[in-house]
Amino acid sequence: MEDIDIAINERCRDVLLAIIEGYFATVNPVGSKFVSENYHLNLSPASIRNIMAVLEDGGYIYQPHFSAGRIPTAKGYKFYIESLMKTEKISKKQKETIKKTFRLENRNINSILHQTSRALSDLSHYTGIVLAPETSLVSLLHIEFVKVKPNNILVIMVFKNAIVENRLIYVYKDIKQNELNRYSGKLNEIIEKRDCGIDDLRDIIESEIHDARENFYSILNDMIFNFTNNIDQNMDNCLYIGPETVLLDEPEFSNNEQIKLLVKAINDKKIIIKLLGLTKSCTTKRIFIGSDAEWSEISGLSLITAPYLSEDKALRGSIGVIGPSRMNYSQVIPIIDFIAEFLGEII
Repeated sequence: MEDIDIAINERCRDVLLAIIEGYFATVNPVGSKFVSENYHLNLSPASIRNIMAVLEDGGYIYQPHFSAGRIPTAKGYKFYIESLMKTEKISKKQKETIKKTFRLENRNINSILHQTSRALSDLSHYTGIVLAPETSLVSLLHIEFVKVKPNNILVIMVFKNAIVENRLIYVYKDIKQNELNRYSGKLNEIIEKRDCGIDDLRDIIESEIHDARENFYSILNDMIFNFTNNIDQNMDNCLYIGPETVLLDEPEFSNNEQIKLLVKAINDKKIIIKLLGLTKSCTTKRIFIGSDAEWSEISGLSLITAPYLSEDKALRGSIGVIGPSRMNYSQVIPIIDFIAEFLGEII
């Protein structure tokens, strides 16, 4: 049977909505008897079964076991989100509560993004994730190097929007603190004279390597390249993940095999960064529903994402919530929208 356009079929819409809401509530496949008894659709169980067969042929629901009820597919969830769902609104009180969860005594970007991932988790009851903004083009105000232990240096950068960012980097040569003070002093002289970001600073250092082959330049060159170019090494610095254990309370993750798939999906930071990266340059939210056919890396999970942009448009990133495909979209979507907007105001 050919796929159907259930947008013009009111009975199909009603039955699909009943199946999705029933599955949300029970976490069990939904049968015609359940729909007939719990939803006033003026349809007999036999008529509901016929409509369910049409929906199944259209790819909106599927039957996990013989003689069982039906479960929504990724296509069914997408249609629900786009055409059937009634999004809940966040009250003024809820907005104030969200704002109070952020401690903004300092302007450390790492702290703000960590608080964001935690707030997303606490409010949605799923796992919040945040992709840090790229700071390479934001003008620097000050930079410091602090030796933490041999070959490990803490880079502290203050940007002109008052945001502070810390990164721990590895250098191949052990450097004494007094040398690091001299290097940061030299860089701050450059920063005072020129309006430059990290990428600009790197270019300045590269251009001066040809004229001065001192240890100072080669070490700084390694530092800046290490800081901006190595995504595998800096993955922990650009992705913030809230508590994952909240998902273990979901019935979908009740056995070891399902837990393994969940942990694998969340710990595969490359795929999470990829999906958040697809949203970063968008003007609105995106929803990725994992299935064998599409987004197989997060099969059985859904990721709702939204971009954020600082008021001066210098910083751009994205946030999201990952949970089971059966997540409460109508509650989670407005939470993400509000936090994305609020984050853009405070960074």
